[in-house]
Amino acid sequence: MQGRIVLGVSGGIAAYKSIEVLRELIRCGNEVRVIMTRHATEFIHPRTFAVLSEHPVEVDQWQSPTEPGVDHVAVSHWADLLLVAPATANTLAKMAHGIADDALGTYHLAHRRAVLVAPAMNTIMWRHPATRANIACLRERGVEIVPPAAGMLACGDEGEGRLAPIEEIVDHTLRLLPQRGALAGIRVLVSAGPTREPIDPVRVIANRSSGRMGVALAAAARDQGAVVTLLHGPLAVPRPPGVTCIPVETAAEMGEQLDQLLDHADAAFLAAAVSDLRPRHVAADKLDRRQGGTTLELEPVPDLAAAAGARSPRPYLVVFAAETGPKKGRALAKMRAKGADAVILNDITAEGCGMGTPTNEVWVMTSDEHETHLPRALKNDLAREILTTLAGEIITHQATRASG
Repeated sequence: MQGRIVLGVSGGIAAYKSIEVLRELIRCGNEVRVIMTRHATEFIHPRTFAVLSEHPVEVDQWQSPTEPGVDHVAVSHWADLLLVAPATANTLAKMAHGIADDALGTYHLAHRRAVLVAPAMNTIMWRHPATRANIACLRERGVEIVPPAAGMLACGDEGEGRLAPIEEIVDHTLRLLPQRGALAGIRVLVSAGPTREPIDPVRVIANRSSGRMGVALAAAARDQGAVVTLLHGPLAVPRPPGVTCIPVETAAEMGEQLDQLLDHADAAFLAAAVSDLRPRHVAADKLDRRQGGTTLELEPVPDLAAAAGARSPRPYLVVFAAETGPKKGRALAKMRAKGADAVILNDITAEGCGMGTPTNEVWVMTSDEHETHLPRALKNDLAREILTTLAGEIITHQATRASG
């Protein structure tokens, strides 16, 4: 479990977006309990949140004249973080001044850990001196703010006030959660996706990699408590929230970033499909077939994995071998040639496996010749299994490196 979150929903038109915030937080492995203001129920029925969260939703402090509501102090012992999204001007004012006249306000005063708010309101309300003062007051107390975005508002005006994008809210939330899991505190670097080597201003040399496996590894490492950096080429899948993402295009750009990032990593999974070749000369103008035949002269790209393996000291290094067949000998030879600690072998010709597919089948082989076969499964599931298989070696390597 990644974390335990109380999601506060206040009464603005953006309240419907909190459904997606809830779903994404749960998808990332969190447990979420929802507290709504009475005004929020005018926009969304509490049952929607109850079904999605699998927990009762708190609206009233008293469920009936004789039955108490949720024990706010008990929930505060349970929760890692309070997220209020959307946070209306009214709710921000109550939080700033400690007003506890509803379930959310009462819980806010009982909450004892991180607080994050994502305001949403009309531009004029957002810019009002009272709102600005309330935001400043909350910031001074350590409350984190996800500022509203600019754009078309529900009232028809255009300006600041829209609820920040869902992925931005979730990303900020995940970064504030305490680190738990087998890799808690371990710094993990993952490279993913293809590189693109320019031929001219229009054309590139690329490959079919979607980046799905690398992204899955980054998300799985995050879920196990690691501090994750994802260095990626152009991806065909969404970037995972809660990790630091660094986009690049070419192998040279990826190499420059690796040179800086490897010194700050405890483990590195080099899953990117880096181009082996690139044009020796890049045309300044677009090439035109009407100009006649053109020979494209290629040169090899520096071996980024071998350069990583030659570093001293270096992180626990995992390389990937995409083979046309389960060629374990070739994969082991690649691991040794790169100076890596482990290699992930997959047969890209096997049914349902390889680049661009949602599933894969892999063999995890380590430098002590230990082999683990992971049968075909969704790449997200495989990523978790790969990390579980290697977690012990990663932790041992990190501890040895720290002590030496």
